[in-house]
Amino acid sequence: MDYSLITVGSILTAMSIVSFMIPNNIIAGGVSGLAIIVYRVFGLWVGAQMFVYNIVLFLLAFVTLGVGFGMKSIYSAVLMSLSVDLLQKLSFPVFDASSTQDGFLLVAIYGGVIAGAGMGLVLWRGASTGGTDIVAMILSKYVGFSTGTGLLISDSLITLLAVVVFGPIAAMYGIITIFTTSKTIDGIIEGIGNTRTAFVISKESEAIKEKVINEMERGTTIIKATGGFSGEDRPVLMVSIRRREIGQLRHIVKTTDRRAFVVVVNNSEVFGEGFKDLS
Repeated sequence: MDYSLITVGSILTAMSIVSFMIPNNIIAGGVSGLAIIVYRVFGLWVGAQMFVYNIVLFLLAFVTLGVGFGMKSIYSAVLMSLSVDLLQKLSFPVFDASSTQDGFLLVAIYGGVIAGAGMGLVLWRGASTGGTDIVAMILSKYVGFSTGTGLLISDSLITLLAVVVFGPIAAMYGIITIFTTSKTIDGIIEGIGNTRTAFVISKESEAIKEKVINEMERGTTIIKATGGFSGEDRPVLMVSIRRREIGQLRHIVKTTDRRAFVVVVNNSEVFGEGFKDLS
């Protein structure tokens, strides 16, 4: 089931890149945005570039962060890269923004929605599309930026490069695409807030706690509770996470205790280590 949805998500994202972004020079950050810029300047295949960039970034993450992204993430990155070049080679239908009024705005919206739906499916099933997320993690560790700030910096640099190559108008539509993609991802993974708090009730709470701490690098809180039906003491594991980490937590719980009971709630705000500063 996971790989089926990751496959659909990766291909949807590739379709958006080929149909909307490449033909109209829409740069929505990430390795795909950098690949489109290089494609227009030097003529190198977009998918092949994405493949090389992602492999380099995965290896860099392993060396600098000690992070193993797992087969799902590698599968998604490789499939997306291959799909982009294959769809281009098969002359997949493209949308020419200049052929209709407000064409570039339509491209930014439709392209962002389709890409967001694809990326949302990938993230929902516990995988990662790699790319500038990895750059953000490296900046977070070695420079002290938050992951969100690191992501903003890396994507902004690519957008700035787009301004130089394609002009400010194309870059503006790229920003609209980034916004649309982000909101669609939120909708796919459920909820609008950026953070969630999960409550996990399981007989294997100790094992789940260790995996959350070691694999997700998130703190946990154990709440003493009593089962209303059984009357047995049953600890409740509470952990606050970011939206994109829901899939990873779900995978940890599923592989540790399939009979666990999990409640995930939206947060208005979270302050403290790993989230916003109290100041």
